[in-house]
Amino acid sequence: MQIIAIANQKGGVGKSTLAVHLAWLALEQERPVLLVDMDGQANSSRTFTDEFTGVLASKLFTEAPGTLKGSPQAISDQFSLIPADMAINDVEGLELETIERPAAHIRALPLTAETLVIIDTPPTLGRRLLSALIAADAVVSPVALNGYSIQGITDLQKTIQTVMRRFNPRLKNLGLLANMVNSRSATHAQMLGELRQVLGDKLLSVTLGHRVAISDAIDRGRPVWQGTRGESAQRAAQEMRGVCTAILEKLS
Repeated sequence: MQIIAIANQKGGVGKSTLAVHLAWLALEQERPVLLVDMDGQANSSRTFTDEFTGVLASKLFTEAPGTLKGSPQAISDQFSLIPADMAINDVEGLELETIERPAAHIRALPLTAETLVIIDTPPTLGRRLLSALIAADAVVSPVALNGYSIQGITDLQKTIQTVMRRFNPRLKNLGLLANMVNSRSATHAQMLGELRQVLGDKLLSVTLGHRVAISDAIDRGRPVWQGTRGESAQRAAQEMRGVCTAILEKLS
């Protein structure tokens, strides 16, 4: 299996949007997918179902390794889900040692070598984000250019480096994805230039524009590249598919 974490401590940057589109593209490529939702808002979980069964995300923290009961929720033959529940928000108060439990639980699941595990994280540098980084083989971090914080991005990169050094040396930092980019905005062009100066090759060459078609597609429970109409929607489809393809290629 391959495990990728979608991580940023700032909310509203498109983590769940990217997570569900990565899942859709991998499924189109006939890869089995497990989506693990650690964000209490459960946006990525609710994209696929409103009824949560099977193993819930909080159990990855509260159950000791080897004692996890149940299985991920089967959405289809190739797609399963460990949905976020209300109790997932409470794990931030647990002992620090619990951050290593999700990795043990996920890697103990009877998944095939081709399975892609996608972990959607909450907007905080707390226990859940750390646990996702410890479990993952790779991490990608969406960042919105609207009110982004260089300091926050720097803090996230330091956290990733700390996890790589202390817990997970195999973790590969795929980089940051600039999201909600207005290609006609001089301010956004300046922001991208500043980010490239600070981050270098840690800023992905691909970007995502601010497209209403993406949120509309998610509301309909489908990827933006399916059933899109209109010039703007077609651009959104091409951008999102291109970004997800690039990320999956870097992951492999």
